[in-house]
Amino acid sequence: MSHGWSGSTILGNGLGAIDGFVHVGELRTLWADGLIGGGECGCRRPIPECPFWTRVLDVGFGSRSGRSIDPGLVAAWHREATRVRHAPRSLARSSLGASDAASRYAGVLRTLYRAIGEVTGAKVIVDTSKRAGDAAFLRLVPGLRVRFVHLVRDSRAVAASWRKRDPVGHGSVSTVRDWVAFNLLFEAVRRRHGRDGSIRVLYEEFVRRPRATLRAIARVAGTEEPRLPLAGETTLRIPEIHTVLGNPARFATGNVELRNDEEWRTSLPDRDRRVVAVLSAPLLVTYGYPLGRPSPALG
Repeated sequence: MSHGWSGSTILGNGLGAIDGFVHVGELRTLWADGLIGGGECGCRRPIPECPFWTRVLDVGFGSRSGRSIDPGLVAAWHREATRVRHAPRSLARSSLGASDAASRYAGVLRTLYRAIGEVTGAKVIVDTSKRAGDAAFLRLVPGLRVRFVHLVRDSRAVAASWRKRDPVGHGSVSTVRDWVAFNLLFEAVRRRHGRDGSIRVLYEEFVRRPRATLRAIARVAGTEEPRLPLAGETTLRIPEIHTVLGNPARFATGNVELRNDEEWRTSLPDRDRRVVAVLSAPLLVTYGYPLGRPSPALG
């Protein structure tokens, strides 16, 4: 669970390189962006042509299962079941209905996760879908043992990233509004699910001390002594990973050096930086970020 441009792709890749784990990217986008839109897999093949996803879909919904699947229909069920505004309602529910879009999508999602597990042999599937609506819904899907990672990045860094990459509709005020709203929803998911089944991670702490972060997340997922994919204290060893959507970092393989991108300290205009800091101050303080210019001294 995280706001966009908070580092979920590289964190997911690091987790997916642990023995017994597999990172599948933003799985919520498989149907519309991947299969219908022909989006690119992390292996750089179009999703419909990727051998990994072809195998997963065949095991779950193809000739082996005797079932068929309509990506457009599943995409419609997903949109209806996991809208962000539906997250509070999902959190209030203890079970799904018998035949509505939500129950149908839950059945597809359960089958998809099981097919991924069968194809990869992984015990832990890392899904970086990020959105609160998907997270709140996921805990209602029968037959899954769900654990949540709440990934936080400094709101000012997030605002600068959106301003640089997609300024239309992502001004500093709208970005910080979403950052606050999303993180409050993520906190609600953690409270509803139970703190023992979740962990909060700061992006800045992850890139400084990936060993400690990966171990802590693996422990929450039920793996006590993972073999970590580290080539150095801040260098991940990443194989080819079949991920759906995500930022271009998902294509990086081999030794990947982690660094904390603090370009926002100079690229984000002073006025914007002050506005973002003021509007997100309560959560920044809660998460341990300083409100002034000095670099965070987290942990």
